[in-house]
Amino acid sequence: PKFNIPNCFNTEAFTYRPMNKLTHPVIAWLGRMEDNKNWREFLNIGHQMSYYVPNLVMWMFEDANLSIPSEREQFDKMVADLQLHNRLLLFSNVPNVEMQYYFSAVGDSGGFMCNTSKVEGGPLSVLEAMSCKCPVLATHSDGVALTIRHNITGKNYTLGQVSQAVAEGLNLIYDHELREKIRENALQMLKNEFNPHTYCVSFIDMLNHI
Repeated sequence: PKFNIPNCFNTEAFTYRPMNKLTHPVIAWLGRMEDNKNWREFLNIGHQMSYYVPNLVMWMFEDANLSIPSEREQFDKMVADLQLHNRLLLFSNVPNVEMQYYFSAVGDSGGFMCNTSKVEGGPLSVLEAMSCKCPVLATHSDGVALTIRHNITGKNYTLGQVSQAVAEGLNLIYDHELREKIRENALQMLKNEFNPHTYCVSFIDMLNHI
């Protein structure tokens, strides 16, 4: 038999932390500098969005020790070609407990987290962002689809469709009513469907079944 139980998430331990509001919208990306995480698409999305949001800032969270040298070289070249140096900030090895402050700051800035992965299971980072009231724009793939319901708990776009991602991203920034609904809906979904009690009940049901 097969059982599909969503990961549990403690929204009280990792949660929204009010910060001094930034004066510019931030779009954030988290992952390794490797092909599946699709950092190239994020750079292209940020580059195109900057035409419409001149003060846009891009934050990328990574582990610099895990990047493949050839990928790093390509990354540096692409950043230079797209002239992103003045709006891009790299963060390496940020302790997980500190990420709640970054996610909260991104959410309050009017920006969002952007998940560009080609294939993804159930990324914890998406749940963490939602718990911090940071809206998420992501490719419509695998486990991500369980948490992001388009225009309800987040926004989806088709892998490779940069123009679509830009349009959805701009909508997240400028449609304030929709944005607030997404932030609240995502947090409520986490509390209702991903709480530890629900996980325990499902796990016990599984044990009873087998």
